[in-house]
Amino acid sequence: MRRTVGQSATVHPVAVNAPVVQTASEWSIELMRGLAAMLVVLAHYHPLVTAGPGLLQFAFTGVDLFFVISGFVFAPYFFGKRLSARAYLVRRLFRIYPLYVVALLGYAWLRWAHGQDVAHLGKHLLFLHTLESREIAFQFNPAFWSLPPEVEYYLVLPWLAALAGTWRKALAITVVAAVVHLAIARLGPADAAATGAAWLLGFHLPALLVEFMLGTLAWRAVGRGLSNGMRVLMLAVGLGAWFALALAFSTLGDAGVAGHAALRGNVGLLAAMAYALILAAWVGWVRHPVPWLLALATAAGNLSYGLYLFHNAMPVALARLKASLGGSAFALLCLAATALTAQVLHVLWESPCRDWGRRLAQRMDAGVARQVDR
Repeated sequence: MRRTVGQSATVHPVAVNAPVVQTASEWSIELMRGLAAMLVVLAHYHPLVTAGPGLLQFAFTGVDLFFVISGFVFAPYFFGKRLSARAYLVRRLFRIYPLYVVALLGYAWLRWAHGQDVAHLGKHLLFLHTLESREIAFQFNPAFWSLPPEVEYYLVLPWLAALAGTWRKALAITVVAAVVHLAIARLGPADAAATGAAWLLGFHLPALLVEFMLGTLAWRAVGRGLSNGMRVLMLAVGLGAWFALALAFSTLGDAGVAGHAALRGNVGLLAAMAYALILAAWVGWVRHPVPWLLALATAAGNLSYGLYLFHNAMPVALARLKASLGGSAFALLCLAATALTAQVLHVLWESPCRDWGRRLAQRMDAGVARQVDR
């Protein structure tokens, strides 16, 4: 089952004792976004360099790091931050959809140019592509599978935040989400190539909510204060667990993992647990980064979404150069082309659309505030 490669106004007032943690603007989070994108790129480019097994195969779990980061970023809403649901959803829409549409049309053009069908383009435009089969889910770009659960999380977050409000309630939601995940994983097929209802559920929020909630708990841990010793311990445990999982995955492969009762359907969750520890240890540790590290983090955050969306297009678009360059050089060329594409589109399209969405959301927030004042 593992992937291969409401309320319209205020939820509740700001809690007096809520921990203060920078989230979306935190430079260390932006660096982790870049790391998550590069992990996915490395996983998909690994076969270009070597056909043999290796730890880099496990880098596909970079998508699970993205889920944990999303949970971390939006965690303040679980602990008292005011949420105007409509304005929040507008910001989310303009954050992910404009660049996604450009990427989707680009992949569709590549398929059309190679004589392949684009019959399910409409389903992808509506984020419905992971509801039926493996073929439809991965038709244009395998990385697109992660967009539907991300959108699903955005949609349910206002209700989850209303249910939470305290540490214990957020923990309870996490426990329930973990139980649901484990039940779905248990029902998953033992054949890595098989599909079914449980396999499809593994691509959606019922199975993946726990990974977002792990990010929420990581935010809470950071907000409560962590000593340097605790950060070192959490980082060591998180990295150790990640490498142990990577070694197990590279040894067993997809078929071996699917046939293993404890690992089947749980690799992403185990990776997310490791990432949550790493994230909690890292965020806020270096409070005054040197300028070059700050610049690197900013660039990594800006390029992360574009890298994630476009990296699978470049081996197809540049395929004619592969034979003359060799695997490693071809992979580097694809990475450079992806980074350039991501940067250009970030400046010309992604960032302007995001800013426009923020301005629209601010007007909505102002309207809600005026209504409350009345």
